[in-house]
Parts: sequence; structure tokens; C-alpha cells
Amino acid sequence: MPNNNIFKAHFQMIDYDVVITIILTTLLILILIAGITISFFMVSRQRANQQIELTRARLKYEKELRKVEGELSEQLMQHFGQELHDNIGHLLTCLRLEVENRKLDNPQLCEVLKSADHYLEETSVQLRLLSRSLNTDYLANIGLNEAIQLEVDRQKNLKKFQIQWEHNYSRNEIDKDQELIIFRIFQEVVNNAIRHSSARNLCILLKDYPYFELIIKDDGCGFKVQETLDSLRSSGLRNIIKRSEIAKINCKIASSPGHGCTYILRKDQEKT
Repeated sequence: MPNNNIFKAHFQMIDYDVVITIILTTLLILILIAGITISFFMVSRQRANQQIELTRARLKYEKELRKVEGELSEQLMQHFGQELHDNIGHLLTCLRLEVENRKLDNPQLCEVLKSADHYLEETSVQLRLLSRSLNTDYLANIGLNEAIQLEVDRQKNLKKFQIQWEHNYSRNEIDKDQELIIFRIFQEVVNNAIRHSSARNLCILLKDYPYFELIIKDDGCGFKVQETLDSLRSSGLRNIIKRSEIAKINCKIASSPGHGCTYILRKDQEKT
């Protein structure tokens, strides 16, 4: 009997050791799995953070690139406007003086030169308006309302459209940089209407209550918006959208063949 008890106790000790070994092995496996899981999670999180940082860096780079492009574009237009005013304006002045001198020397030519004098005067007015519309500093000082009025006057002189122009804008919601970009968008829209729409009427509405909104509508031939954006001929349209994003302004373009085109530039809470 004593030997049997000893033998039985010996096997009980062996079973106990096996159980402990299994438990410890299981714990080690669980710890290893947990370690692998945590490591995988940390690596995944690190990669996600790196991707976020890369995305932020790319967006920052694109924003800076667009800012530089805008500044270069404005500098170019400023220079071009100044050249128009100084050089071409001077030549037109000299030409008008020459016409006046010819009229004084030859009174019989007054009637003949009357139309030439009229066209020279019109050209001088158009040149002055155009040079102002390209002058960034001038536009920043007069504000969006007067800048659009300047362009409206220029287009009326060109007699391309019948223009309906309404405004109730007090410059409360938009800063000067946004105003300048919005005005350049407006110029691009009008230029597109002149080149492509065959429109006869242009309606413009500018207001800032209860939110800023600029609406430009023509009665031209219209177009398929998405199809045009996907084509190679839509640089002007894409430029409008890009500029509106820079200015943090919503831009909606509604058009269809035969039904004209409407551009809506709006600043709402999503873009503030």
C-alpha cells in the first residue's frame, strides 16, 4: 500500500507540472499574440499617421503652389495693365493730337476725321477701363462692387450684351483677397460668355445678405457641364472652379444645351 500511495502521488505531481506547463505555455502564446497584435496595430497607426502627414503636406504644397500661381498671374496682369495705360495710352493720345492738328490745319477735313476722332475716343475709354480692371491695387482699393461696375461699363461700351446689373453689397463677409479672386472669376465667366455662348442678355446679381452671393446668368447656347469639364477644352471652366476653391467660395455651374448658363458663387457656413 505505501508503494502504491507513493506511485499515485508521483503521478499527481506529474499531472500538476503538466497543467502548469500548459497554462504557462498558453499564457506565453497569448502574450505573443497580444504583442504581435499590438505591434501590428502600432505599425498600422504609424502608417496611417504618415499617410495623414503626407496628405497634409501635399495639400499645403498645392495651396502654396496655387497661391504662387495666383500672385504671378496678378503680377502679370498688373504689369500688362500698366503697360497698356502708359505705352498704348500714350500712343493713342499722340494719335488724337495728330488728328486735332490735321483738323486745325485743314478745316475741310473736320467732317471726314470726325468718325476717326470718335473711334479714337472710344478706344481710349476702353483702354482706360481695361487697364483699371487689370490693376490689382486699384481693384483692392475700390472693392468688388465698384470693380464689377467697372467691367459692366466696359462691356456696355463694347455692346456685346444687354446687361442687367443689380447689387446690394456692403463688403461685410468677404476680405480683399477673396474679392480680388471673385472678380477674376467674374471676368473669366464674362469672357467665356463672349467667346462661346452667343448670348444677348447677361444678368448679374451681387448681394451679401443673408450670405454673400454672386450670380451671373446668360441666355446663350449653354453646354453640358460635366462633359465640358472632362474635355480638353475646359481650361477656363476648371480655372473658375480652382479659383473658387482658393477663395473658399462655393461655385455652382448650371447649364444645358439651349438653356443658357448660370454661375452661382456663394459663401456659406461650410466654407467659412
